[in-house]
Amino acid sequence: MKHKDAFDPVTLEILWSRLLAIVDESALALQRTSFSTTVRESNDFAAVLLAPDGTTLAENSLGAPSFAGVMTLVMRHFLDRYPAETWRPGDVALTNDPWFSTGHLPDTTTITPIFHRGRLVAFTGNTSHKADIGGVGYAADAAEVFEEGLRIPICKVQRGGELNEDVMEFIRANVRVPDSVLGDLHAQIAAGHVCGERVVEFLEEQDVPDLAALGDAIQGRAESAMRQAIAEVPDGEYRFEMEIDGFERPTRIVVTVRVRGDELEADFTGTSAQSRRGINAVFNYTYAFSCYTVKCVLDPFTRKTGGSYRPMRIIAPEGSILNARRPAAVNARSMTGHCVSSALLGALSQALPDRVIADSGSCPGLRVACYGVDRHGSRFAQILFPNGGMGARPHVDGLSCTGFPTNAGCAAVEVMEGVAPLVFWERELLPDSGGPGRQRGGLGQRVVVEVVSREPVALSTQFDRIDHPAWGLFGGLPGGAARLVMNGSERVPAKGRVIARPGDRLTIHYAGGGGYGPPTERARALVARDLRDELISAEAARAIYGYDGGPR
Repeated sequence: MKHKDAFDPVTLEILWSRLLAIVDESALALQRTSFSTTVRESNDFAAVLLAPDGTTLAENSLGAPSFAGVMTLVMRHFLDRYPAETWRPGDVALTNDPWFSTGHLPDTTTITPIFHRGRLVAFTGNTSHKADIGGVGYAADAAEVFEEGLRIPICKVQRGGELNEDVMEFIRANVRVPDSVLGDLHAQIAAGHVCGERVVEFLEEQDVPDLAALGDAIQGRAESAMRQAIAEVPDGEYRFEMEIDGFERPTRIVVTVRVRGDELEADFTGTSAQSRRGINAVFNYTYAFSCYTVKCVLDPFTRKTGGSYRPMRIIAPEGSILNARRPAAVNARSMTGHCVSSALLGALSQALPDRVIADSGSCPGLRVACYGVDRHGSRFAQILFPNGGMGARPHVDGLSCTGFPTNAGCAAVEVMEGVAPLVFWERELLPDSGGPGRQRGGLGQRVVVEVVSREPVALSTQFDRIDHPAWGLFGGLPGGAARLVMNGSERVPAKGRVIARPGDRLTIHYAGGGGYGPPTERARALVARDLRDELISAEAARAIYGYDGGPR
């Protein structure tokens, strides 16, 4: 391997694919050795390979966007604490500080240096969501971050291959399910070692001292692809504003997208001030979902690296709900931060109507966390990850029960029932929840779950889209709203905590995605199909689509 200009396209594709395969193997090691369903089943983790300066070279294929996309910013904090020359083989650093990492305490990030022939040649990092981190649990109603759990400053959890047992004991003493939490942390450490071993094997095979030339080529190609994609967008300013439920009052998200040549700026000035409750997002989180959304729209096929994000500038005023100051509560940051994607799609729809989707009912991801004692007398912590429907696309209906912008998914019912005292009585598509349109929004779902423990179970809810359902585009109508009810009639707070008694049943409606285009333009055959498949009701077919059963 020589200078970056010497790489022909075929060689670069082969070598780039190899790095991606290495990171994917690291991610698979994390997933398969983890203890929690959050990682093992719901995909709430990511792994990356970084250059010695902290810029991202490769992200695993299915990594959570809020984890992988922010790792370059995260790495700057690690290098401030531990400069490059202070790292040694066998070191592993750790943090879950929301402002240094991915935005809330349940996410732990580990960084492992990679050495080859006595030189630091790369870092590997991974982040995963823990089943518990102490404090109030995975709740939205805390007033300060201090209530939300254990904060781990940037520290060495392993030095020279020796585990720092003091750090592990601090964590064990502060969480409800220590075996699960520490098991997942050991999985992160193991995944870092796997990545390091494979990178060294790669360098030996190629007989090169480091990744410098290949890294420059990869990041340069990714940057060029993004700049070319931005240049194809008409220059101008595209402004969009929207409201979501918020906590005590609706949250207003405002974005102005400015395109000038081959650079793009997303400015969230005008967005609501930070909240007194835990729905605040830190800048890292806002940055990650902003870059991810723009890349999905403009350059979906080039593999993501740090170079992909160089042509973008993200602005979120400090003290806003998208760039909250310490010590704001941030546990439910996804309730706001996910909707960065919705606002950006609304703005970009003005320039690229055929490249965006309508708003998604799975944005933000709607979550219920359960804490208690299982039938064997052991403590459990389980998060429910079902999703609502995605927004309709310009030429195709939205996907039902599919997460966006997060790609976290729901564990199988049988798995959740096996690890927690819960019984799922229903899990079915919600008819009429997909926003009507020429292309219909994806459907949400109805889930009914019963608590079957011998003792009460604490439930923490993070829900939105109850009062502000997902909006449609270009004449498309909103998707169905979310809803939470206990025992058929008891109101459950959208962002709060309740106690469920043995035998209580929680009914959850996950929101549907918005429609695209006027419903009256929907093909009659598609309306007939939806009616036959019970995705829409006969009343909706007549009143909204104007369908009388005849051909068009």
